[in-house]
Amino acid sequence: MIYEGNAKTVSGAAVCVLAGLLMVAGEAGAIGTFKATPAELRLLPAYCGPRAQPWGNDSSRPEVRRWFQVFGRDYVHMHHYCLAMLKLRRAPMIADGRRRRAAYAVARNNLIYMEKNVSQGFLLWPELKVLLAEAYRGLGDRARAVAAAQQALALKPDYARAAVFLADEWVAMGRREEARRVLEAAIKHGARARSLMRRLACLEGRGRRCPAGYRITGSGRER
Repeated sequence: MIYEGNAKTVSGAAVCVLAGLLMVAGEAGAIGTFKATPAELRLLPAYCGPRAQPWGNDSSRPEVRRWFQVFGRDYVHMHHYCLAMLKLRRAPMIADGRRRRAAYAVARNNLIYMEKNVSQGFLLWPELKVLLAEAYRGLGDRARAVAAAQQALALKPDYARAAVFLADEWVAMGRREEARRVLEAAIKHGARARSLMRRLACLEGRGRRCPAGYRITGSGRER
């Protein structure tokens, strides 16, 4: 199975064909290998550095052995995870809609690969689910995005990132009461992120500088 490449090197027509093939193939892979600039690697987790190198599986190297000790055999798959994160970072900055969608599709496909191939004890399962939710949202698949965020919270009930994502989706769909319940549940389980508190305050009409969609409409102003 082969995985993606840099969409910038592909013509617009080829990207269109690629995106269509990805959608038809569903869970199939994309084209190429994990490639990142030094600047991009600095924005990704440290374990992505070795995975971007030809010797990324050579456990005789200390910088690789370190991460095998953290992830175990799951580390042999981490270039797919790193590629997905890289594409999720790049996608919002791509102006062309077809190329942007292709980037989100590559992220989705590599995350689905991770779901199928890592162990049940994989350390990053909750984060994997949130990343998958972000990929689905980028592809306009709100139902799967919500489901993936819910799975992340089932795995880690105090996961603020998942709670914020899910609450934002509920608010966007006009389901403010469900958004409030998500935020309250995460806080009850110990999450203390400001992003949670701010959103809950906005839903309760006592917030300021509310995120988009959390506006209190009674006074006609955003609180």
